[in-house]
Amino acid sequence: MKNLKRFWRRIAAVVLEWLYPDRVLCVCCERALGEEQEDGLCPDCVRALQRLELEKSTQREALPEGIDYVQWAYPYTAQARSLILWMKFSSVREAAVPLARAMAMLPGGEEELMVPVPTTKRRLRERGFNQAELLCALVAQQLGMPMANALTRRDEQRPQAMLREKQRRKNLAGCMTASPLVRGKRVLLVDDVYTTGSTAAEAARALLAAGARSVGVFTAARTEFDGQDAPP
Repeated sequence: MKNLKRFWRRIAAVVLEWLYPDRVLCVCCERALGEEQEDGLCPDCVRALQRLELEKSTQREALPEGIDYVQWAYPYTAQARSLILWMKFSSVREAAVPLARAMAMLPGGEEELMVPVPTTKRRLRERGFNQAELLCALVAQQLGMPMANALTRRDEQRPQAMLREKQRRKNLAGCMTASPLVRGKRVLLVDDVYTTGSTAAEAARALLAAGARSVGVFTAARTEFDGQDAPP
């Protein structure tokens, strides 16, 4: 297992160097990088993320209908939150690399196909890419699992971050459809942040309606949602 981890770290490092050869600052805190950099992170941020992994809640809770399990790499705070915000709102795509590496280590089931949660056309125009698709591609590469953009999504009526849990579910109802590619497949759904589960539940509904056998969820971070300060 240690040899496998080192192998994928080397692969990720090569890909990162090829895509972003001039990066000299930590992708998380923007401090200067030295020779001990890992995935574009300074040693302090690497250690901070390792501590965050230990802080994950193990509390059991009811899952949304249609979802077998939810696994997340980090709580949505500190360095993990910074990486996600850099990725989503500053188009720092290399911020996805350390997140995806942690996600690839999560325990999963016997899924056969990875599917990213789709973004809306409006968000795609604003950001230029779908952060869930970026994470999915990196995790799929590390796990050696096929992925497909098998979900499509129409624009919801209101931004999810403005809504409470029941309003989120109503806002998303029926907004996604899945392609026949998922028929008979055990699907691993990938997203950046899991909050109330409304988005994952709508995605699972669409996947199961299209014939998927089961749906599990991998996400970079999990937030405790109080109905007020939802992640954007």
